[in-house]
Amino acid sequence: MEPLLRVRDVSTALIGRKSATQVLTSVDLDIYRGEIVGLVGESGSGKSTLASAILNLLQPPQVLQSGSARLTLPNGEEKDLLALSERELRRLRWQHIAYIPQGSMNVLNPVLTVRRQMTDMLLQHGLREAEALEKARAALQLVNLAPAVLERYPHELSGGMLQRVVIATAVTMAPAIIVADEPTTALDVVTQRLILQELMSIRDTLNTAIVLISHDMGVMAQVADRLAVMYAGRLVELGPIHGVFEEAMHPYTQGLIASIPQHHSERVKALAGEAPTPWNYPGGCRFHPRCPFVMERCAHELPALEMHGPRHWAACHLYESVSAGGEAALTPASAGRGAHE
Repeated sequence: MEPLLRVRDVSTALIGRKSATQVLTSVDLDIYRGEIVGLVGESGSGKSTLASAILNLLQPPQVLQSGSARLTLPNGEEKDLLALSERELRRLRWQHIAYIPQGSMNVLNPVLTVRRQMTDMLLQHGLREAEALEKARAALQLVNLAPAVLERYPHELSGGMLQRVVIATAVTMAPAIIVADEPTTALDVVTQRLILQELMSIRDTLNTAIVLISHDMGVMAQVADRLAVMYAGRLVELGPIHGVFEEAMHPYTQGLIASIPQHHSERVKALAGEAPTPWNYPGGCRFHPRCPFVMERCAHELPALEMHGPRHWAACHLYESVSAGGEAALTPASAGRGAHE
């Protein structure tokens, strides 16, 4: 199966008065139709920046340094989202790729009805009023909201209902890809579960690919088909959700999984240290100051993201050492975690 979206060598920077500070470094990622890809990492790892870069939504002082994001349209034509003009992007957004931003409370215009906000975008894409209204009603039905919500104002809706309206707006034109940035943030546990169920239903009903951004590994375990782990602006592990959870390869991924609260234990194993900011990324592997398996080369050499099992990739010198026959005693395998088969 060919990818629906091919992200290649995406690097971004923050532009200051005298210099540029790199944020993302050479990120590669493929997205396939009908899958949910979880993009996970601590705050500041680059998840939202990657989403903005892919969607060509970066705003100064953030800039794109390099890369491409090639979207395959239904007619087979490829469009590089990062090389298009704003006018060309407007034709693709919502119809082929949509975005659910963080903070539903701040996304909708408080002085316009839900109907106006959902149909305006459709009218801009050439639909007639009656068609736009019908699509808005159908989208609300997908997220279990009554048509009466169309005549309401944002302040009349709960946080969960607002989030559903934002999701419904994103699916009105049945896009091939939806990028959802922390869609369950600030919602209670019950509402979170309902939102996640609705995203899975949208995936199944429309065969839509969803890039789900979250810092919550528990959320990812519930809904993601594949997991992409980011740390300090780099993709450090990528693989099928069960493979990553059962046999995580990168020490950072192992730490994230270990930090998930367990019902049978009152103690949570927090990751040691703090994630670096773009202004103080360490040399070599950016995780090495916090890594329990650190080797000398980790401080000097940036590991490449390489395949170490079926569809399972990791950027870690530990596995290179195993294949080369060196320093095996320091690998995760020696600590009870084998490489993914």
